[in-house]
Amino acid sequence: MNNIKKKYIAYIVVATIIVCATVRYFGTVERYILRVTNTLMPFVAGAMMAYIINILMDSYEDLLLKKFHNKKIIRTVSIVLSIFTFVLVIGLLLGLIIPQLVKIMFSIMYTNPGDIKKIIESISKNNIVDKIADIMNIDIKNIDISGYVTKLIHSVMSSVGNILMGVISKISGFFNTVISVFMAVVFAIYILVDKERIALQGDKLLRAFLPSKRDTVIDVLSIFNKSFRNYFISQIKEAIILGVLLYIVMLIARLPYASSISILVGVTALIPVIGAYAGLFIGALMIITKSFSSMIIFIIVHTVVQQFENNIIYPRVVGSSVGLPGMWVIVAVALGGSLFGIFGVFVAVPVAASLYFILKRETLKRL
Repeated sequence: MNNIKKKYIAYIVVATIIVCATVRYFGTVERYILRVTNTLMPFVAGAMMAYIINILMDSYEDLLLKKFHNKKIIRTVSIVLSIFTFVLVIGLLLGLIIPQLVKIMFSIMYTNPGDIKKIIESISKNNIVDKIADIMNIDIKNIDISGYVTKLIHSVMSSVGNILMGVISKISGFFNTVISVFMAVVFAIYILVDKERIALQGDKLLRAFLPSKRDTVIDVLSIFNKSFRNYFISQIKEAIILGVLLYIVMLIARLPYASSISILVGVTALIPVIGAYAGLFIGALMIITKSFSSMIIFIIVHTVVQQFENNIIYPRVVGSSVGLPGMWVIVAVALGGSLFGIFGVFVAVPVAASLYFILKRETLKRL
């Protein structure tokens, strides 16, 4: 008993010294933590990349196992095909979206003032706008639309300038980014090649240091794994269906930038809750450079397709794969975004769904 008490006293003393030293030298400790975090980021990104690619790799392995029996060859071919598919999809998305966004950005920057005046006149003389204004009792003729548009353009131009300056300042770190991406890819490949051995090593660590908690840890990890896999797969299916539907309807309505906007809306649909509105806003901004009436039609088309997808397709494709009520989805996205930015928005729903499932199961057990 005395030895146990001495051990705990030693732990408390060491913890107290560490806390006091951290508080006393907080600035130095913070710098070292940031340095270590920046060093580990490529490996964290590689682990995340490996997790996503592993979903593809499992599918390729299941397909190849039906025709071949050499596991080493199957693993190698599956990794190559999975990485190629991942890079191809990312490259296609960036190659299709970025040039169009740059084109629209420059078209807005160098728009002729006379063209802006024509757009303003078309807005003020549009029948739909007049009807909406009559319903809302707004005298649109007395509203200084040109003033508002001028302020908006100045705001957009200043924002674009800040973005361009930020891009220029980041060019100096381009090679560091390339090296980090290369390290992340190599680390991801190592994980994919040795994933069974890594899992076995993790199991040995649990049995050695947490034997009483081993089953609980494995159970919790399996719940998180299932939640993340179901979420990623279902969201990708939903995004593809939404993008294809919107593309078909935009072609029928003869709206401009049909392919670019459809892909953009499909990609933004991967972001829970706010993704649909982001795609709608960017798409409307792209189309208004061509025609105000086309923008109105696009907003109506997007809204109809979005409602059809949410109420008819989403329940059938996604169903209850995530298992998180809508109210908690909004809370999770808001909290994840405020804490971790865009990364938090992407992972908030599966994390919240896992915690919700565990809490629900434990509550039922106790009751």
